[in-house]
Amino acid sequence: MASFERDVSSFANVEDWITNSLHLDLHVDFEQKQLTGSVTLQMHCLRTQPNVSLPNVILDTRSLSVSSALVDGQPCSWEMGNENFLGSPLTIHTSAITQEKEDIEVKIVYSTDPGASALQWLSPMQTAGKVHPYLFTQCQAIHARSLVPCQDTPFIKIVYTAAITVPHNLVALMSAIGTGSSTKENTKTYTFKQPVKIPSYLLALVVGDLHSKEIGPRSAVWSERAVIEQAAHEFDGIEQFIKAGEDLCGPYVWGRLDLLVLPPSFPYGGMENPCLTFVTPTLLAGDRSLVNVVIHEIAHSWSGNLVTTASWAHFWLNEGFTVFVERKIVERAFGAGVKGLHAAEGRCALNASIAFLSKDHPSYTALVPDLNGVDPDDAFSSVPYEKGYTFLSYLQELAGGPDVFNRYLAAHFAHFAHKSITTAQWKEFMLQYFAEHNKETVFDSVDWDAWLYAPGPPPQFPSEDESLLAACDVVVKDVLAGSAPLLDHFTAGQKVAFFKKLADAGDAVTTTLLANLNRTHSLGAASNAEVLFAWLSLCLQRGWVCEEVTAPLVQFVTSQGRMKFVRPLYRLLAASGEKGRALALATFQEQKGSYHNIAATMISKDLGLK
Repeated sequence: MASFERDVSSFANVEDWITNSLHLDLHVDFEQKQLTGSVTLQMHCLRTQPNVSLPNVILDTRSLSVSSALVDGQPCSWEMGNENFLGSPLTIHTSAITQEKEDIEVKIVYSTDPGASALQWLSPMQTAGKVHPYLFTQCQAIHARSLVPCQDTPFIKIVYTAAITVPHNLVALMSAIGTGSSTKENTKTYTFKQPVKIPSYLLALVVGDLHSKEIGPRSAVWSERAVIEQAAHEFDGIEQFIKAGEDLCGPYVWGRLDLLVLPPSFPYGGMENPCLTFVTPTLLAGDRSLVNVVIHEIAHSWSGNLVTTASWAHFWLNEGFTVFVERKIVERAFGAGVKGLHAAEGRCALNASIAFLSKDHPSYTALVPDLNGVDPDDAFSSVPYEKGYTFLSYLQELAGGPDVFNRYLAAHFAHFAHKSITTAQWKEFMLQYFAEHNKETVFDSVDWDAWLYAPGPPPQFPSEDESLLAACDVVVKDVLAGSAPLLDHFTAGQKVAFFKKLADAGDAVTTTLLANLNRTHSLGAASNAEVLFAWLSLCLQRGWVCEEVTAPLVQFVTSQGRMKFVRPLYRLLAASGEKGRALALATFQEQKGSYHNIAATMISKDLGLK
């Protein structure tokens, strides 16, 4: 476990108590939109004083209804504190127990709220099959506390078991290994075990009419029946990426790496839940062109899951490392040109995030931001991903290149495996590693404060292979000179880069040029979500706001809820003029009930509704 640095996003008194394990026993009630049951926590006291009562246990909660609490099987008093944006602290009184007993069992009987921020309940009509309801969770960043009373901070890592009771005709899966099931009357209870320690944000549950198909020796894809074949085709062959990750980072410790294709309202591209990675259906392009998102989630098996940030202020240790490993795997699988294309797209995303956040929250653009008094979701952006990647790439160049840095990378994951760390701990080990390998002075020129704590763009960007980008530059030049746009030979990634380069061309990109592009290539009907997003963004940025743009835009933002796409498009539409804002507001008001709570909350803030 990390040396102590208080996580300002948690109430938990981790300086007094740590949770070693957790057992969930929950019943899923689709009619009431509730989980009811209990959690049992095995806890260890860090402060020992003879003949002195144990300190109280303080846990994180949000909108939970607690009915009773027991310590070592005996009823105890408890108190729910006042609620704020972090939720409510739950204090379990342990005054009857003296300090000689360092380990206790805390059992809490509770139920979740129908509007719990971690849970999304879908009616049958919101699913592909239209017959059965569906439930899935999203606990990152601080939403596990609305699922279960716990020490909801990545500083604490636990093993867990669970027994989940659902309607007999549905399937339950978790971020764990299934250990069995039993049927009783109209219900079925599934049991699970996660023997590798995880932070609370990686607790995950899904319940629905789920089917699976094997896609590798340790992988299957799960989804509703209607998309199982498409999903299996899209993600077949992921074993090569797992092996590449092992080659770079060390053994894969999680046993299984299954993929779950969620309904369209899932707010992220993917979520790296151990054993069961959640992915968005917007990855189902039909040509495997968006597999880098899956590679990203695979890379999380080491960065984030095995070695974890100690708090959300150090989130870049999860995401910056993950993008760094992801692009190494991409380069091995597809070549340096494809990696360079992804890095260029990431740089565009980073610049857009910095421009957006700098207006009201410039401090969020620091690699290690101050999150005191801040909901971590509000600070979520491309910054920890891409600024973190840029920093590690810069350090790699200083260290002597990939061969040298890859050996350090493996040492990093071996040294910090199963631990939560801060930026200071990361830096200390890295400098120690290179000093031991006769490279004491390679980082003497690094301005650590500028890279880690200063807001704004990174001090510099690394060199990348730009061969595929060069082809985009040629076509951009030709199109701006009046030549017919020829994009058929472009990959999806090159089309995205081409649109972003046009967006940077300013007034030279006329609405006539955009209309010609759309007429020639039917871009508003693009099946690749990244291509469609880049095209619609370009049109709005260049002021081409007409039925040919708004019709596919409305269809796109109402058919899926991935925040990477819907948040920027709502913002751009709202900023396009009076009619555009009216359309954005009307569309969101009609659609917000189908978005995940996290997405709906953030879009509301983007549109000035909260």
